[in-house]
Amino acid sequence: MSPRAVREQLLTGGLICIGILAALLPVYGRKNENNPDKVGHRNVARKTTISPETESALGKQESEQFERSADLVRDPTVEQYVARVAQNVVSHSDWKRSFAVRVLRSPHVNGTSFPGGHIYISSALVHAAQNDDEIAAVIAHQIAHAAARHWAEEMAKAFNQQLITHLITHLMSANSGDSAVMSQLMNTYGEARGADGVVVCVGYVEHGSMGMSLAFLRNQRQNELEADYLGLQYVYKAGYAPSAYVGMLGRLDPADTASQGQPDLSRGTPPISERIAQAEKEIAEILPNAPQPKSSPEFLLMKSRL
Repeated sequence: MSPRAVREQLLTGGLICIGILAALLPVYGRKNENNPDKVGHRNVARKTTISPETESALGKQESEQFERSADLVRDPTVEQYVARVAQNVVSHSDWKRSFAVRVLRSPHVNGTSFPGGHIYISSALVHAAQNDDEIAAVIAHQIAHAAARHWAEEMAKAFNQQLITHLITHLMSANSGDSAVMSQLMNTYGEARGADGVVVCVGYVEHGSMGMSLAFLRNQRQNELEADYLGLQYVYKAGYAPSAYVGMLGRLDPADTASQGQPDLSRGTPPISERIAQAEKEIAEILPNAPQPKSSPEFLLMKSRL
């Protein structure tokens, strides 16, 4: 096959690949995902080439490394309270594997997690919380990320993107008479096809790397919205007030969230205003007769110990 024919074939394959990737982006309203009565009896996990076992092992390794230098709150009263709330949320969620929730001394009002259910919430967030329900809301959001396997999905796609970018660079540097480069390109594609079971779509697309990056950022933003969507259901099923979820969103650290203005396509986090609007819509549509927020004596005691 001539180099020109190879280019045309790769271009066709690339366009097909982009269409497939677009079709794989999260779509809300999938079967049972908007039915809180199905929580715990449905699979909301994204399809990915990374196995749950690999994800758990990597998360355990990363969390252990992180904790070697992290300033964790070691107060038993705080640890037991957070563990009790987390257990209630997890038992009313779609997550069926192990989990651990710890409080990290930090001035930033936020929460984060490593893959496989390793969750950290900041001491500033605990201080900012006004009731048990807001603590549950933050944990539920991170549990939703774990249940949907967002990390594994994003890592698999990022791996594919790196391979695609590498192949496109080779193709663009090849001239029509350089059969050696073309041969190297096809050999690289063959090797990439077998890497960890990942099938790579290859194609010559101008500015393909930037386009794919924007697609991944869009995917990340949708994953954040989905974690809110599922997290609200977990809060509701666990007996907490979904309205507290909205209240906590409004107090997240501005440094770790998008602005209240127009969406920024270069960020992986949606604007808080968009997240709040979606949460309020979900509460109104599928979470009827929700309870009101409450502050238990255990919550007040726990906060006094920080």
